[in-house]
Amino acid sequence: MRKFEHIDVVLKEDVSVPGYCEDIYSGIRLVHNAFPGFDYSDIDTAIEFLGYTLKAPIMITGMTGGHNEVTKVNELLARIAQEEGIAIGVGSQRALIENKSVEEVVRSYTIVREIAKDVPVIGNIGLNTLNDLEISDVEYIVKTLNADALAIHLNPGQELIQLEGDTRFNEDLLEKVRDIKYAIGVPVIVKEVGNGLSMEVVKKFHGIGVNYFDVAGACGTNWILVEGYRALRKGDEKRFFLAKKLSRWGIPTPLSVIETRWTAPSSFIIASGGVWDGFKAGINIAIGADMAGFAASILRVLLSKGYSMAREYVRNYINELKTLMFLVGASNVKELKGKPVYLSEYVNNLIKSRGIDWNLYQELIKS
Repeated sequence: MRKFEHIDVVLKEDVSVPGYCEDIYSGIRLVHNAFPGFDYSDIDTAIEFLGYTLKAPIMITGMTGGHNEVTKVNELLARIAQEEGIAIGVGSQRALIENKSVEEVVRSYTIVREIAKDVPVIGNIGLNTLNDLEISDVEYIVKTLNADALAIHLNPGQELIQLEGDTRFNEDLLEKVRDIKYAIGVPVIVKEVGNGLSMEVVKKFHGIGVNYFDVAGACGTNWILVEGYRALRKGDEKRFFLAKKLSRWGIPTPLSVIETRWTAPSSFIIASGGVWDGFKAGINIAIGADMAGFAASILRVLLSKGYSMAREYVRNYINELKTLMFLVGASNVKELKGKPVYLSEYVNNLIKSRGIDWNLYQELIKS
């Protein structure tokens, strides 16, 4: 039931982060290259990720699962990922653990791997949920999905507002993540859900051997607001007003990318959180990300306009990325990293306030 309420709120309410993220993006301008040095047709957007060659550095990040009525949604998203050669994740698999014998629940997840046979499929579980799970439970969800990696999501803001919220985010969980990482046989991806990863958090998880991060910054769907609207619909106005006051909370996606790369230079970084077009994807890759991800934007198109338009959304996204690559003189994704940018004083000061030297940072991402 909660999953349906989440989808309904995302589709009907304004739960995007206020426009202050645009100040960040407008303060990071890539430099136009009037002589790219290659033909547009030469551009290659392919990357290697989790042992697969993707056609573009894009992931449909985890959204839903756990009920037969969302099976069709996951099936269609998986079909798009398979046909367009991009990665895909599933929503939290807690329901899979709680309903191992319920065929409809299991299939709502496994349909993704059944369809997306030739691209990475990412499992998903909440960090706080690990308080109640054995490592064997986590092994089960990875094996059942035949996942290529497991995303462990951090969502303290969402849990704080959620009516059924679980706010157990104790330090002991770091040790559990370390144990899981060595037990499950596939990489662990630490991700936020819309408020961004800071240097301090990345340092903790990188310190136990995590090398994949999805920053899920505060520029897209605000799950604090989503839970606030859910609470309001159930008559809890105090919870809603608290959510509204937290509507600007978090680290904007580009800044979170920079903090993550600075802290874990050799890690694989996914930029999600309002990265809803190929131009924003290109900016994030240019400043340090390896891949871009989106969720709510394609879900809205799929549910309101249908499969064909959702697939077209992905194709347009890739075309926008290629357009940006051509105009900055990057014939492949690797060349896009570290392209020169105009950095506004505002953005530069934000970066400096975190102890990051932009000139050193640019050399880091070029290496």
